[in-house]
Amino acid sequence: MSLESPWLGVLGAIFVPALGHLYHFILAVNITSGWGLRETSLARLRLVLLAILVASAAFLLARHVRDPWWNWVWPLRAYAYLCLVSGGLILPLTSLGLGMRRRPGGVAGQSDLLALDEQLGSETMIGTGKGSWLLRLPGNESFQLLRREWVLDHPGLPQALEGLTIVQLSDLHFAPCFRRAFFERVVEACAEWRADLVVITGDLVDADEVIPWIEPVLEPLEARLGKYAILGNHDAEHQPQRVLGALADAGFASLEGRWCTMEENGARLAVGGTSAPWGPALSPGSVPAADFRILLSHSPDQFYRARDWGVDLMLSGHNHGGQIRLPALGPVFMPSVYSRRFDRGFFRSGSTFLYVSEGVAGKHPYRYGCPPEICCFVLKSRPEPQYR
Repeated sequence: MSLESPWLGVLGAIFVPALGHLYHFILAVNITSGWGLRETSLARLRLVLLAILVASAAFLLARHVRDPWWNWVWPLRAYAYLCLVSGGLILPLTSLGLGMRRRPGGVAGQSDLLALDEQLGSETMIGTGKGSWLLRLPGNESFQLLRREWVLDHPGLPQALEGLTIVQLSDLHFAPCFRRAFFERVVEACAEWRADLVVITGDLVDADEVIPWIEPVLEPLEARLGKYAILGNHDAEHQPQRVLGALADAGFASLEGRWCTMEENGARLAVGGTSAPWGPALSPGSVPAADFRILLSHSPDQFYRARDWGVDLMLSGHNHGGQIRLPALGPVFMPSVYSRRFDRGFFRSGSTFLYVSEGVAGKHPYRYGCPPEICCFVLKSRPEPQYR
């Protein structure tokens, strides 16, 4: 190809705006995925967005070949400049921000990596269902389980609750692409912790036929103060009442759209749950009086509401950390109205802490740069510093 070929100029001049155009598509997919639509409706919407992306990209490229975008009429030129800013500034800065984000003060932790493929052998955990081939791809980290232990110094924790331990399981996504042995090993790793509370923050199943796994897999978990669960958007698609029944048989109380309270050493602890916008929502008036409040919310999108309600600690999942995290760029697709803001880990607003779990599995069983995780939280009381 000649150096004078117009296509070299075309490719060079449109790369950054094209990246911005793609960024707008991904942003639209992420935001609409947090709206609470059914999976079938969401799939149709994604096809529409993809068609718009491809058609508009083809139109803009063809127009640029005839006349460079900086010569276009104002409405089209304005969009081209917007794409230029998005691809050349907003996307790099937001990705840099994700990479540089640090945990809030008062949080310390350690992690152990359990190489389940080496312990059990990959083939003992790979099923025959849809997507099982993904588990055999090189670089897939689905069987590299992180066992995380967090110590959270919380200024709102009363001394009576000092040392309270919570084990969180999120986004198990039971599905035939896995064998039950995988989930049994994950739960065994959880059961090694001596927990006061065991909580599940949604998305247990991705197929009706694996609902019978819930009771035998989860029943061995024990907790001194109780086991609690909420559903997620995937559970809403697979006989949610059966899922709740199986959870009850496994000893888990449902916190779908409700709160429960308990007394511990003279302190009142409240634990609530919601799978909104797919399931029952909580109302501000339902928040009970308590010395410490924990909210289980499948989606982290409820974080600012939780802060306004006086929640002290919110535990979420849903976003899976993106499942695929690219070098420098970070996660791409994230089903949240805030897009990539609450990707994984700890966040704080006011006195409310949020933890977003990367989950155990996913509808599409592939992970890169984002291994599955289980977590144990140890809560400590820490007074806020006083300044004069």
